[in-house]
Amino acid sequence: MQVMTHLRDVKMIKDRTLDEIEPMKQTVMLLKKHGVKMEEDFLIRLENCKTTLIEVSERALGPVKEAILPL
Repeated sequence: MQVMTHLRDVKMIKDRTLDEIEPMKQTVMLLKKHGVKMEEDFLIRLENCKTTLIEVSERALGPVKEAILPL
């Protein structure tokens, strides 16, 4: 039963974090529009974080889900 709880938690955290990325992108674009100088391109960094999060969650959820589905 703990496995199911962990799977749920990983999915909830992933979904919540992915939902927060779009408002952050909009904020960065607004700051750039108003001429705020930034050392790094945060839009690329946010997109890389999003991709990494999806990959990690798939690695965490994929094999475990497949193993417990027959149960």
